[in-house]
Formats: sequence, C-alpha cells, structure tokens
Amino acid sequence: MAAGPVLVEARERRSLFGRMVKRAFWWFQATMVLGGLGTCAAIGPFVTGPDPEVAAGAGMFGAMALGTIWVFWPLGTLVLGLLVLATRGRKRLIPLPGSGSG
Repeated sequence: MAAGPVLVEARERRSLFGRMVKRAFWWFQATMVLGGLGTCAAIGPFVTGPDPEVAAGAGMFGAMALGTIWVFWPLGTLVLGLLVLATRGRKRLIPLPGSGSG
C-alpha cells in the first residue's frame, strides 16, 4: 500500500496592488502613532503655560485631536487590515520531492 506524497503549504508572492496595500497599512499605523505622540508633544508647552485661557484652548484642541485619532485609527486599521488579508498570495499545496508517489 503506497502512501501519498507529503504536501507542504506555501503562499505565492503578493501582487503589486497587495504590496501597496500592505505598505499603506503600515504607513497608516506609523502616521497614527506619530500623530498621537506629536499632538501630546505639541500641546504640552501651551497647557503648562501661565495663561489659563491658552491652556484651556490647548487642552480642548488636544482632546479633539486625540479623539479624532482614536476614532480613525481603529476604523482605518479595520478597513486596511481586511484589504491586506484579501490581497494575500494564493495558497498552494506543493508535494515534497521524494515523499512517496507522485
């Protein structure tokens, strides 16, 4: 009784569009991190300044900016992440050489 060949699962390379989507996904992640950190760094001197009206305005701006980032980050990650998954290379089953008949 002959056993079948041993199959190995492999993925083809992503298409050009798939690579662009994946780069856009990572660019988006980096932009969101830098946007959040940049907002905190930019409003720090104004919030700790001597003028209470400027501090209040900077605090409101920071809250709105971070709130916007916290809304768009998960939504953008969801959309781009699904596109990254959808543009993966095709799955192939490849028989190992010398692993039985085939």
